[in-house]
Amino acid sequence: MRFTYPLAIFLASLLFFSCGESNESSSDKASKISVDQNIYKLDQYVGAETCAECHQESHEKWMESHHYHAMELPNQQTVRADFNNSIFENYGITTRFFREDEKYLVETENQSGEMEVFEVAYTFGWEPLQQYLVKFPDGRMQVLPTCWDVDKKEWYHLYPDERIAPDDPLFWTRSMQNWDHMCADCHSTNLRKEFDDSSQTFSTSYSEMNVACESCHGPGHQHVELARANQGWDGLTHFGLADVNSSNVAQIESCAKCHARRGFVHPGHHANDSFLDHFLPEVVQPWSPDMQVPTYHVDGQIDDEVYVYGSYVQSKMFHKGIRCVDCHDPHTVKLHTYTNQLCTRCHVPNEDNPTGFDSPDHHFHEVGTKGAQCVECHMPHKTYMGIDDRRDHSIRIPRPDHSVKFGTPNACNQCHTDKDAKWAADAVVKFKGPDRPKDVRHPEAFHAFRNGKPEAESLLLETCRDPESPAFTRAGAMLALRQFISKASYDEARRNLDANDSVVRVAAISKLEDLPDDEAHRDLVPMLEDPTRTVRTEAARILARVPEALFSPEDLETFTKVFEELKLRYTSNLDRPESHLSLGILAENRNQPADAEKHYRKAVRRESTYVPARMNLATLLSRRGHSKEAEEVLREAAELQPTWGQVHYSLGLLLAEDRNRLPEAIRSLERASAYWRDNPRVFNNLAIAYWQSDKIDDAISAFLQAIDLQPDNPEFTQNVVQLLVQRGRWRDALPHARRMVQLLPENLQVKAFLAQIEENIKNE
Repeated sequence: MRFTYPLAIFLASLLFFSCGESNESSSDKASKISVDQNIYKLDQYVGAETCAECHQESHEKWMESHHYHAMELPNQQTVRADFNNSIFENYGITTRFFREDEKYLVETENQSGEMEVFEVAYTFGWEPLQQYLVKFPDGRMQVLPTCWDVDKKEWYHLYPDERIAPDDPLFWTRSMQNWDHMCADCHSTNLRKEFDDSSQTFSTSYSEMNVACESCHGPGHQHVELARANQGWDGLTHFGLADVNSSNVAQIESCAKCHARRGFVHPGHHANDSFLDHFLPEVVQPWSPDMQVPTYHVDGQIDDEVYVYGSYVQSKMFHKGIRCVDCHDPHTVKLHTYTNQLCTRCHVPNEDNPTGFDSPDHHFHEVGTKGAQCVECHMPHKTYMGIDDRRDHSIRIPRPDHSVKFGTPNACNQCHTDKDAKWAADAVVKFKGPDRPKDVRHPEAFHAFRNGKPEAESLLLETCRDPESPAFTRAGAMLALRQFISKASYDEARRNLDANDSVVRVAAISKLEDLPDDEAHRDLVPMLEDPTRTVRTEAARILARVPEALFSPEDLETFTKVFEELKLRYTSNLDRPESHLSLGILAENRNQPADAEKHYRKAVRRESTYVPARMNLATLLSRRGHSKEAEEVLREAAELQPTWGQVHYSLGLLLAEDRNRLPEAIRSLERASAYWRDNPRVFNNLAIAYWQSDKIDDAISAFLQAIDLQPDNPEFTQNVVQLLVQRGRWRDALPHARRMVQLLPENLQVKAFLAQIEENIKNE
């Protein structure tokens, strides 16, 4: 009986780096790498005032927009809040806002838990709320948690229902509220985040403070030079600017840089660049009970803040070629109209709907009421940041029947709050008949997966194979298949390596991550030549663990080139603990434990509350024989995140190494099983601990839970068979032994074991 350990507890797939061969340690080398400034085209940006020389009307419209007010210096015209010695109290902390001469000041709690006065360096946003930035001595800027409600003209806290203490990862001075990484790239033009790892200081800069013309139209130097020379535009594509109107894909990818929930892939994005060459969007995530808030509901509706892109690319509108500017003015960013005419310009009466869509015959509500507005039914909103209503851009038909089946929200009950989903579903049947159109977003598959239903894998496979399903949905289904180890799921991933959509290919590569080295090499080397950077660098990330001896000289040369692209993913973000965590994981994979330890400790130095690095550090220390220190690190992690099953799991495995501490190990593993309920290996190891403690019935129950979660894993079935045979419970072992034969049909030893069990049953 052996406890099974994870190779690495946390794998940050978008933050992974390979150490080069050098006498210099990888830690020291990484700290000296910086982004080539040519990637930012610094001499190509001319500024909005230059654009205004010819485009005055567009410039004036832009000055009305939220883009213009995205970030500004504080003064009487830009600060919308009350800094006239106003007071706001939250969980016993009294924050004071006041002025001294031209300075806007805030007295509030600092990271030491003491009151301190901070100067506002910039305003952040315009409406419905405005936030304020503070610059710290190390050059970084942090976002204050107390915001100004522009409509109500009052202060409010971003987290009104909980006390965010100084040791909380969400405390305003910590990395989760850092402007340089979390906010700046979408509130300024041509941002360059510069972080010096050796001095731990920032020197972030930008071409323009706010979201200006060249954020959307690209660098304007060539355009301006030719315009001033009056030489014409012959031979110059789109007058030397980004052609964001060439297709709806080109336009939405230009907007998606900021209007998407996404991970960072490569620096230096400029308008008209491929979105997936620089970012990877979060898709309809598989989710698990360990996650605090899923990004999307099982039917793809918004749950956590997703910034529109992920919703819109699921919609029929997107697949019909509708562009952002078909609804939004490109310069004010306001809607063309706030009436149903926004929709009826395109959705005109037809044979199936002769009275039109803006009619009670279609919406079954009184004209002029809220229920008669197209957006209320097809783009319901959700409130973020306390007061900011965002509409779901997946533009869907209301499905209260899905609410009944899957617990998803629906537009009907958002208004009819005194009724339940069954009432709303029945009302739809009354008005529209019993038949509902096929939902190509496959909520039944994600619902089955999140709830551990036995049909989950087959439904996810159907989703991946559905040509009508949005790529966003198919990618999410492929990511969910990572939990399954059947041949069908791996074959489906291999098939999707040739998918037309880059986001699906990335998910397919991720599914293949756990393959043996030779199979990973065979399947993923061709992906190094994929035209999309996110795809090929994801392949390089996985292939980094494959021995070089498996590569041909030509393949190794290709890998090395792609790997150089991959490096920038991490060296551009050395201010982030996730980067150092990923560096540590790679160092471990390359048998460089000293370097790995440096990286993990650097991650903790960057953010002391960052639990994943502590967990990997503890695992590494344990492997190196430093069990006492490993235990201390894990207990610190448990104090920081007491409900993280992963923490208790790691601690349980560590304690189980000492047979005298099995009762303590069992308590930790039981906590892990309560908080990490979708991880079969937790239950497998808990069962082993029970077995070693002679708690046989508990062990069998835990093994069966592991099998329920991953029925195709022969290891768990083999364990329960061995336990039952050891106890002479031949008849109980028989169905599991037969299942082992199904899972391993070519294994002669398994067949012989089954025959032995059957023989013992005969002789009873």
